[in-house]
Parts: sequence; C-alpha cells; structure tokens
Amino acid sequence: MTEENKFEQEQPIRHPLADVVQDGKSIKIGAQLYSIIVNERDALDLESLRKKYDPYLDQYDYLVGDVSSEHLRLKGFYKDGARTAIDKKEMAIVDYLTEYCNPGGPYFILELTHPVHYYQHQRTKIRRSRERRERDFGKNERYHARRRNYRKNKNENNPFKKRRVHQTKFKKKTINCSEKRIWTASFIYY
Repeated sequence: MTEENKFEQEQPIRHPLADVVQDGKSIKIGAQLYSIIVNERDALDLESLRKKYDPYLDQYDYLVGDVSSEHLRLKGFYKDGARTAIDKKEMAIVDYLTEYCNPGGPYFILELTHPVHYYQHQRTKIRRSRERRERDFGKNERYHARRRNYRKNKNENNPFKKRRVHQTKFKKKTINCSEKRIWTASFIYY
C-alpha cells in the first residue's frame, strides 16, 4: 500500500470554471474587471486562478491570492467604507499576508475597478440647505424634529444594531406577620 501526499492530489472543482482574460495590468474574471496591484514572485497563474475562482468572490473589492504548497488560496476583502467586520476590510490585507500566508511566499492582490455589485447597507444622506430648514421650522421645532428623527432612524440601516437584554421584573411578594417577635439576647460573662 502506498501513501500519497493529499496535497499532491488534484483537488476536485466544486463550481464552474471561470473565464479569465489578462490584458497587461488588468484581468477580467467573468463580468468583473480587476487591476493588478501586486504580483509578488509571479504568483498570478491564470490556469490556477481559473480553477480556484468561485462566483462567490464577485462581492469583494479586493482579491488576495497566495500560493502555498503549489496550491492557490483566494481571499476577498471589502473597501474600508463598507459596513462589515474589520478583518474583511482593505486595511486588514497586510495583517492577512503576515499572519496567514507563508513568509516570503508568492502572492498577488487584485483590485476591482468597475464593480457590478452594490453594498447592501449603504447610507444615503439627504441634505437640505440651512435657509430651507430655518424657513420650514422654527428654532424649537427644529430641535424637537431632530430628536424625533434621531430616535426613529437610529438603527434603521445599521446591521450591527445594539440589542439590549432587559432585566426580568418579578412581582414582590409580601408576607404578613401577625405574631409579635420578641428579641432576646443572651450574654456570656467571663
């Protein structure tokens, strides 16, 4: 019986192969157009990228690929303005490369240039001019309207809204004592 290294075996593909086309410093993967920011030690291999790219990665603004044991690993990151976890933002790419990738190993970073997707929780601000606000509301009414709108819209677009656990309230039980209590004390003398 011969033992084979499981990393040397060809991994099964669980999704359709992606259409990958490179033109200079830009790469088109499916409908997404990426620009190559970093290609350290020629890590970008179109054939391995074609096999490893999953359509799930279309949602990210940055793709980081690192090669370890002749296998490509892809990870996506969002721009810093997106409302998501800190470890999935653009500023965490350097931490990812230092902590999870092999030191001195080949890697590449692709940036999405023309996104087809939109962020799920984007805030849009409606701005009105100061004169119009003063014309519409008096000074006191503006203050109260601002407070009402703040309470109403406080957690409307926030996917990480604070959930509070309320204290359980129990009814107090009262015990009527009809008998008199006589307090006695005993003293010990030495």
